[in-house]
Amino acid sequence: MTAIRVLDQELINQIAAGEVIERPSSVVKELLENAIDAQAKSIRIEIEGSGIDLIRLADDGHGMTGEELDTAILRHATSKIACSDDLFSIHTLGFRGEALPSILSVSRSTIASRAEPSPNGWRLSLEAGGIKEKGMKGMPRGTIVEVNDLFFNTPARRKFLKSASTEQRHIIDVVSRYSLAYPSVRFTLSINGRGLLNFREGSSLEERVTDVWGKEVQGRLYVVSDERPQLSIHGIVASPEITRPGRSGIYTYVNRRSVLDHTLRAAVLEGYSGLIMKQRYPLAVLFIDIDASEVDVNVHPAKAEVRFRSPSAVFGAIVNAVRHAFERQPPSRPDDREKPPALAVHEPSASYRRQPQTVYQAPKFPAIQATQPGILQQNLFGERKSGHTYSDKSVVGLFQSTYILLEDETSLYILDQHAAHERVTYERLKMAGSSNQASSQALLSPRIIELSAVEFAAFDEISNELKVLGIDAEPFGDTAIAIRAVPSVLSRGNIQAIVMDLINAVTEGEMRRKEYLDELLVRMACHSSIRAGKRLHLSEIEALLKDLDELGSPMTCPHGRPLFKRIGADEIERWIGRRPLS
Repeated sequence: MTAIRVLDQELINQIAAGEVIERPSSVVKELLENAIDAQAKSIRIEIEGSGIDLIRLADDGHGMTGEELDTAILRHATSKIACSDDLFSIHTLGFRGEALPSILSVSRSTIASRAEPSPNGWRLSLEAGGIKEKGMKGMPRGTIVEVNDLFFNTPARRKFLKSASTEQRHIIDVVSRYSLAYPSVRFTLSINGRGLLNFREGSSLEERVTDVWGKEVQGRLYVVSDERPQLSIHGIVASPEITRPGRSGIYTYVNRRSVLDHTLRAAVLEGYSGLIMKQRYPLAVLFIDIDASEVDVNVHPAKAEVRFRSPSAVFGAIVNAVRHAFERQPPSRPDDREKPPALAVHEPSASYRRQPQTVYQAPKFPAIQATQPGILQQNLFGERKSGHTYSDKSVVGLFQSTYILLEDETSLYILDQHAAHERVTYERLKMAGSSNQASSQALLSPRIIELSAVEFAAFDEISNELKVLGIDAEPFGDTAIAIRAVPSVLSRGNIQAIVMDLINAVTEGEMRRKEYLDELLVRMACHSSIRAGKRLHLSEIEALLKDLDELGSPMTCPHGRPLFKRIGADEIERWIGRRPLS
């Protein structure tokens, strides 16, 4: 066994960097917090590539003297706290003095700063935390930090980063979050020379919320306000008509610190209880101002989580504040005449339609032949050889308008109608995409969808895949998209809900980059398939069974769940006592 020894300072700094600096957006977050603590009124961020190549943040805050600059790059050097009691009364975003030295230890960086009344600033050039050069620099008051070659000396961490577009999206999210918490501050963000965010100085919270979420929310915002002893809750929530498929639109802050707290998000959702559909999530910006002694912000290396002394009291206060916001006031409406049309958020339409005769409609793709080459044969031949088929079975009936009951000479089959139709749609879409047969239908007028900057970045990540699948969507203005054509199989679906679900899957991290195309197909198929509770006619059921057999009689849905449950006649007879139990 090796002897116990004290680690050298360089390794200590790299370990600290691993705790604080997870990805380029972590660098942006820490630098933003420093700028805000310096009472900056304007913050400019420039990014190149994924943020590994360059992160440059310039602010007009108080700045530092030459001596302070030398001290700031040391670990645990801070102006925010002086004694242990200060840890329980923190009123700043940064306080541990770890962020800057952690960033510097895994990059090649320069820091320049000037504090008044000094006539000039000072500049440090560093590599892996070590000073390479120091000199004076002419500059306005404030601080400029340039981080180059991030993780150049920790290649393992570079290896675990995502694609450039994913890392950029995380940076956009960080800047958006802090811009909401400090609407009086100007924030600008450019990536690879392209301006993405430009939030003006002196905005109100409502104006900043509209800047971040887009024109969709104009005139549909509710003010949240609840004052209690040692606890204040305020913010803005969007109308229950405006929802998202995931939680990414819920922003929570504790003493102006952005936190991803599950309890706080759950409280917001409880406040919307009964107002939005299941599996839909609201847009909310909520600030919890609480006595510093009632919350511990030092429980997470990146300060992303907090711990309340009385979490149940905070939870209940948030629920009541959100509910009262809807009860006591109409939404803010600058001008009803300018109110944009609401985005549809109802359950997506299916390819099944209630018509006098046949409702089920097979996707409009060429029929699959047994000799036709392609991906379907590779996936389904094994199931075809099993001898299982669907259309040769007799239809007994329906159970709860969700399950199709079938029988043959020996068994009863319970078939999930949604899963079955989902598999049909998925395989047809997959075959069309693999053989370049995607059939699109042009819309009479483009569908315009307003997105937040984060959602727009997510759309940009999957725009090529959407085109391959037959969804013709392109940028329309700064953060909106226009959908001009959709796959024929989705022509009757709620295309806005489908696209928003795909975008949300990206923002929530639910899709793996290497499998984007297939996961997009699965989600599209799910949206365009008949839902549980839709009662089918006999002709519709027979058409569905025939389609399943044409696809090789698959046994599972695209998610891997079984399509049916088989119950043998002998098993049924044992249940009711016709045969003795074995």
